Amino acid sequence: MSDSLFPVLLILRYMHILGAIALMGGTIFMRFALVPVVPGLDEKSRAELHEGVRSRWAKFVMIAAALLLISGIANLGLAARYDFDAPVGKLYNMIAGVKLILALPIFLFASFLTGRSETAKKFQANRVMWLNVNLALAVLMVLIGGFLRFVGRDLKPEKKSEPIGQVAVDVRKLGDKIAGLNLKQANELSDYIKQTYGIEPASGGSQLVPERKQ
Repeated sequence: MSDSLFPVLLILRYMHILGAIALMGGTIFMRFALVPVVPGLDEKSRAELHEGVRSRWAKFVMIAAALLLISGIANLGLAARYDFDAPVGKLYNMIAGVKLILALPIFLFASFLTGRSETAKKFQANRVMWLNVNLALAVLMVLIGGFLRFVGRDLKPEKKSEPIGQVAVDVRKLGDKIAGLNLKQANELSDYIKQTYGIEPASGGSQLVPERKQ
């Protein structure tokens, strides 16, 4: 909880969990509870049941897809704040990206299975197969997500820049010392800089000595 973004991370976590529960739970219910019952119904009852389920489930598919997509992209972006333990390390973002890509066909197939277009009707004609495909992709995505969750991570240290005010104080102290040099010391400093660093003052070392007020 020392992370300053903990509230944001918690909200994103809840969004991801709720979206996954709704989408995967609904797919499991349709594949193993609803679809096996439908063939035993007469044509009219099947049509009514399909339309009733489709119209209601389509709304949940859109909400679940939005929750998963938003939280997934946000989490992928926030992952740049961490250093991840070996052996995953720098591969974390790539693996998380694969997980996000897997979600796209899941959303697509789920929308076709609840849609009204001609393409959607073709998917629905082979509903069992596409539910199986969707379920397999969802299980794979959950397994990857569970693995990534247990990868050790540490927040990257913040890059500390030297305070501007502190630099100004040091410069002023150096300036005060130079301003306090007499002519002989200024010439010696000029010779030292020239011999050591190869830098020659443009107007001679005597220019380092401030004009004394009479």
